[in-house]
Amino acid sequence: MRKKSGRTVRTVGGALALALGAGVVLGTVPANADWSIYPIQLGYHGSARPSDAAAQNETRPAADRECFSRYGFRARGVTPAWLVSNNGSWYQYWRCDSN
Repeated sequence: MRKKSGRTVRTVGGALALALGAGVVLGTVPANADWSIYPIQLGYHGSARPSDAAAQNETRPAADRECFSRYGFRARGVTPAWLVSNNGSWYQYWRCDSN
């Protein structure tokens, strides 16, 4: 009886080790999450504040590309942060999170 129990423990332990090893190879084991914030310039220039929705819709594709260029396949996604004007040039800031 003990022999079977010991064999079961070794089998489960071996299976767990293989699963964790496969997770590391496939990138499914959680890594340390990281994040960054960066601006994307809007095409609009002027003193009137553009709507948040318009600014986000215009800059989201560039924000996605920037996030992917920083983190590759570890990129989890982007979140709009804030909209800022600098002498009539508008910038939508984005937060990029990684896994």
